[in-house]
Amino acid sequence: MVVVLIRMKLAVLRHSMTGRRAFQMLTGALAGLVLAGGLIALVGRDHAVASLPFDLLGVGFALWAAGWLLGPALFGGGDETLRPEHFSLLSCTPRGLAAGLAGAAFVGVAPLVTLVAFAALVVVAVRTGLGAAATAVGVLAVVLQLMVCVLASRLVTAALGQVMRSKAGAALAALVSAVVLAGLHSTWVLSPLAQSVLRTGFSGSFSAWVAALPSGWGVVAVRAAGEGRWPAVAAALAGLAVLALACWYGWAALLKRRLTTRRPNGRPARVTTGGWAKGPTTAVAARELRTWSRDLPRFHYLVFALCYALAFCLLPLAVGAPVFLPWTGTVFALWVAAIAANLYGEDGTELWGKMMIPGAERHDVRGRQLAWLMVAAPPTIVLTVAMVVLSGRYDLWPWLVALVPALLGGGAGVTVLVSVLRPSPLPDPHRRGGNLLENGIDFAQVLLVLILTAATAVPAYAAVRLGPVWAGPVVGLTGGVVLAWALGRVAATRLRSSAPELLLHLRTGVSPGRRRPAPALDLEPLSRSKPSLGLDRLGLDLAPAGRRAYVVASLTLCWVPLVAQGVVPALMLTTGEITRSWFLALYLPPPLRWPTIIAMITLGSVLLVTGLGIGLYYLARSRRQPPVDDRAAHGPSVP
Repeated sequence: MVVVLIRMKLAVLRHSMTGRRAFQMLTGALAGLVLAGGLIALVGRDHAVASLPFDLLGVGFALWAAGWLLGPALFGGGDETLRPEHFSLLSCTPRGLAAGLAGAAFVGVAPLVTLVAFAALVVVAVRTGLGAAATAVGVLAVVLQLMVCVLASRLVTAALGQVMRSKAGAALAALVSAVVLAGLHSTWVLSPLAQSVLRTGFSGSFSAWVAALPSGWGVVAVRAAGEGRWPAVAAALAGLAVLALACWYGWAALLKRRLTTRRPNGRPARVTTGGWAKGPTTAVAARELRTWSRDLPRFHYLVFALCYALAFCLLPLAVGAPVFLPWTGTVFALWVAAIAANLYGEDGTELWGKMMIPGAERHDVRGRQLAWLMVAAPPTIVLTVAMVVLSGRYDLWPWLVALVPALLGGGAGVTVLVSVLRPSPLPDPHRRGGNLLENGIDFAQVLLVLILTAATAVPAYAAVRLGPVWAGPVVGLTGGVVLAWALGRVAATRLRSSAPELLLHLRTGVSPGRRRPAPALDLEPLSRSKPSLGLDRLGLDLAPAGRRAYVVASLTLCWVPLVAQGVVPALMLTTGEITRSWFLALYLPPPLRWPTIIAMITLGSVLLVTGLGIGLYYLARSRRQPPVDDRAAHGPSVP
């Protein structure tokens, strides 16, 4: 079974290494190898503290293991190249199937890159002169740690698949994802601490805590082998082996549960009449509010937005920088807009019902906008007021009174407009599994809504910056109302004129821009979606390799000059809460700070605009290509 499934996975990977998939796999492999090489270079150089390389290894391995464990919660349900359901009818036990799938799990780019990163343990053993025995122990520890990471990742993914069928599980997963992502976006907070650690080393308690984690047991084994403490070596290696075996047994048990039981997606919801809904628009708003509270993906993303805003704005307090506290509400408003970027894509083919009712498009768009405001506005206002009181920054009220209504109005308009113009097809809600990890998200769509919603606040920002005190609030409130009304009207008009094409797109995944004969009515749902960066929807399959690489690099790196070196230091200079950290402009003389910030924002904007421009150019070219008959991919049509 193991050999057969490994050969099957190799065949799948070999035949799928074309086009976008090959490019994404190559890009991920290069990024992972860069990180692995950085870890090896960091622990392999000379340090003033003798124990520092081993402590750095423990921290690096802990972060790498956390990536394996939390990656599925952030970016999808892990490697599902071979799905267990494909083998449910075979005459094999769940443990036998788990053994085969476990063997196949070690085949791929991620395990190979992880093996390279864990090889840093052997490098340290050789570099510090611990001897041949310690080097051999390091080789065995690397293999065992790789087994633990891969099998623990499978166990955690399977467990999350069961837990995330409930609201409590969805909220817990959202909390973990938000804290991890906010931590990655706040790495500047750790730079002073990192510089101090490289000079003086870690504290004894922190080193002991890192060594006690399973990710540090390999390091403990190598150090013990170099010191001749062989009972400690045997205990550490045996612990890794037992932990790997326990993860495999746990995964086999959850695999059996996955193949033999089927849990409903939540409990039956109690139907409420919604007495306040007196017209078609308010009826749509009442329906949307029930969806926000009952639909697990919507609820998960809403909790994520709240947790991310709190984590991102509270983390700088670790270095005594309360600069982001008053802006917690605005960060929440931005993320609530981003998670609502695919309202019509989430509803799926339910759109056909609106097509049967004349004039329903306007009421549907306005109702969705009203529901979004009812979900986003109260927490945004409460968070803003509470954090201003907590930080004592009452001098920022002109900024907040101007930006909050601008962002709320802009978000209400941008969400419905992007959802109509650029929907991401998903399976119909009644055909989705209860496991949130299997429901995809289009990161390009989220990124687009974040950018457009933030851009709607530019007039209010300029009014506060350049005009009298009263100009900012007036421009912000007026601009928010106008944008919500105007963008909603454009979305309703577009929905009314292109509803059939949009329905075809949501049902089959065929782009509305492709001209092709309409297929017969097909009730087969879309295949289960997976998370995507959305770059394939820019038509990059037609772009040369160099331009494709530029688009990926520009859209990935533009946030460093635009946000990290531009917007954040500008916000610090505006509020007076300055923490230098790694912000270039804050190290320069005062006359050069604002020019540097403007240059960074310009550079980031150029990267962002050129990357999106090239992508949109090839998107237009892809739409002019002859249509591809994809009926075979969706099964036979129903006459």
